[in-house]
Amino acid sequence: MASPPNSSLNVLIVGNGIAGPVLAMALQKVTQYRITLVDGGSEDAAPIGGGVAISPNGMKALKFIGADQIVLEEGGSPEQFTVCRGDLNTPLVVEQIRDAFVEKYGYSVYGILRQTLCGRLRALAKERGIDMRYGLKLTNVEESEGHVQAQFANGQTMTADLLIACDGLHSVARRYVMGDEAGPRFSGASLIIGVANLTPEEEKTAELKGFTAFLGSSTMFLCIPVDKNGTWMWANGFPTVDPAGGEAEWNKGDHTLSHYTQLCSTKVEGWKAVAPKVVLSKAFRAIPLGIYDRPPSSKWYKGRVVLCGDAVHPTTPVGGQGAQMAMESAVILARLLAENGPSDETFTKYTELRRPRTDTVTQNARFALINLFAEGLRQKIRDTVLWLFGGFFMRSVFVGPLVVKELKRIVETSEIVKEDDSSWPKPNIVGKQELEIRVGSDHISFHTAKIGSLMDVSESEDPEGLRVFYYLVQDIKIKPI
Repeated sequence: MASPPNSSLNVLIVGNGIAGPVLAMALQKVTQYRITLVDGGSEDAAPIGGGVAISPNGMKALKFIGADQIVLEEGGSPEQFTVCRGDLNTPLVVEQIRDAFVEKYGYSVYGILRQTLCGRLRALAKERGIDMRYGLKLTNVEESEGHVQAQFANGQTMTADLLIACDGLHSVARRYVMGDEAGPRFSGASLIIGVANLTPEEEKTAELKGFTAFLGSSTMFLCIPVDKNGTWMWANGFPTVDPAGGEAEWNKGDHTLSHYTQLCSTKVEGWKAVAPKVVLSKAFRAIPLGIYDRPPSSKWYKGRVVLCGDAVHPTTPVGGQGAQMAMESAVILARLLAENGPSDETFTKYTELRRPRTDTVTQNARFALINLFAEGLRQKIRDTVLWLFGGFFMRSVFVGPLVVKELKRIVETSEIVKEDDSSWPKPNIVGKQELEIRVGSDHISFHTAKIGSLMDVSESEDPEGLRVFYYLVQDIKIKPI
């Protein structure tokens, strides 16, 4: 299967959560594909869940489709990141993150209600003319020569040149791609997540200044602002049996807000930290969830069916990277399709680019989850490690070899090393831009005044050379890896 990059293919995207609309709008931006986005729910059904944490890598994926303003307008921006011993109310990690992250990455870390993010993404996709259809729950996938057919629970079928599945942890298309496999892997713990409204006085009483996690013995309680008006997402996690068997602690008793908040209150009983008590008293939503992921897999596609987001690399929520990885994968898949069209080579490259990162995040998140609910000696080791090194981890960023390889490709393709900055505008009071490149034995650096727009480039003495620099910097800044 191979098609020209910009041929007008029919692409069916299954799943209208986060990855689905991001992928649809990314494909619309860079290809001429005819895109249909379907979902099993009704159009007016509100996405479930509490809040979503969006870090700079997720924001850059949203920027690629012109949707970062959704989070900037609607979300909360934590001033600091704090980890405390809940029982003693003593800090283990306190880091001022907002300004530091903006300066280093261009964005901070944000919290936003999942319902708000999904709703705004769907509205934006609709505004841009994406064909979105609801009430279509995928039940089966079949391929024949030249196309793929999706079958839905209501008896309807749809045919496309390419099917991209963004249908989450329980993906039907995943079963088609990977064959018979075990279901999602239970982590050994559950979360009760919720939303609360706090007044400024209550925030002060609770000593909440941003993303705050309280750790105890076999439990944790965290809070993050999800708007600018006192709305907070909260989550209480603790070990349980697999809720799929119906025997989880939160599955016993009535399924009401008061039942769930009371259960959470027992988990933090006796703590000196007052935030959990204040937040639980103002909760207006609570949802219990078992925590699942899937072991990393090397098989991300089969024929004309490709997996994206949680359909292929679901992770536990520790680290808050599930949504970020889904958006990154969506944008990178769209760009690869625009460059090379659908083919085994394209989808193999997509898998190779993404797997090192998604595998690492999934494995690290599961390991962190196990230690998050530590007790006894393991709890003391956990707390000591956080106290000694937690701030360092927050301030550091690590990249793998495939990221370096892709950046090297971008730099070499741009041919920036052939340029000379001697005729470029000199740095001035307005600002400056610098780029230093080391590739093998080659070492070259560039310095110029801050470039506000392409007009500045066109009016320079060396517009051709400065244009190469301008586009290279833009590509590095917006390319989520």
